[in-house]
Formats: sequence, C-alpha cells, structure tokens
Amino acid sequence: MRNRRTEPDDSGLGLVELIVALLVSAIVVVASATILVNSWLTQEDVTSTSRATTRGQLMGSAIERASRNAKDFVVAPGDGDATELRVWTSLGGDMICQGFQLTAGSARMTSGSGVLAAVSTWPEWQRGVEKQDETPFFKRSGNVLTYSFAMETDSAPVPISGQAKMRTIHVYSTGETSPCWP
Repeated sequence: MRNRRTEPDDSGLGLVELIVALLVSAIVVVASATILVNSWLTQEDVTSTSRATTRGQLMGSAIERASRNAKDFVVAPGDGDATELRVWTSLGGDMICQGFQLTAGSARMTSGSGVLAAVSTWPEWQRGVEKQDETPFFKRSGNVLTYSFAMETDSAPVPISGQAKMRTIHVYSTGETSPCWP
C-alpha cells in the first residue's frame, strides 16, 4: 500500500480571516452611515434656508408692492426702532390701506379700505423674523422706503432687505386725505 500524506483542507475561512473581514465590513458600514447622516443633515439645512428665503422674499415683495403703489406711507414709531409700516395705496378695494408690523419673532399684516385697526388685532403673517444688526425694520427717506430683516433657519439667519420708491408723489393740494390713519 501506498503511504498517502494527508494535506490540510484550506477551502474555508480561518478565524483571523473572518475577524479581518468583519472589521473591514464594519468600517465600510460606519463610513457609509456617516456620509448618509451628514447628507441628510445638510439637506435639512438647505431646505430650511430655502423655505426661509422664500418666505422672506414674499414678505419683501408684498412690502415693495404696497410702497411702490403708495400715495403716502407712515413708518412708526419713528426711525430709531421702526417696526410698523402703514401704507395708503392707489390699489383698489381692500388693498387701499395696508399695514405691516415686524418684530423679533413674527410679522403681522393687514389690509382694508379704511382706517386700520390696532396692530394687536392684525393677523400673524410669518414667524421667525429677526432684526438684522441694529438696522430698523423700516426707514423712510423722502418717498423711498427701506426695509431690512432676517428670517430664522436651522443654521444661520437669512438676511432680507430692499428698497421701494413711490411711483407717484401724492399732491395734498387736491384736499384728499388718507383714509388709512386718523
């Protein structure tokens, strides 16, 4: 009979090979999970910033539209901490008198065809409004209105600012007075 030598069977994985494979797989899974979580968080920041930008642009657009079509407007309570804008427009119907109030935390807006009610009764328009630096929310310079505010986001506030010039300067010699404020 022949003497056969038995050779070890190397067809399976050894313990060391199994541990190395598990470690490499764990590193790949952790790296993939980290990338996925970071992408998700970044997407949330982008979405929050985009929503805030859109809301701020809509607010700015409404303020500018009223101011461009203004026969007159009043910024109160003065330039130092001006939070309220009342506009008498050339627009018809319930858009003749428009009011905007911006304060830290929220914005209010109202409109009507006559004297505007007390600000406390105006409906909330937007949330997440912040003051931009020490700049007043509203400032009047002749027939030009400048507005400035920021919208809160999950990351950094989005600054919104702009200017609007009245298209026509109302001539008070006609005897017409504002129906929007007493």
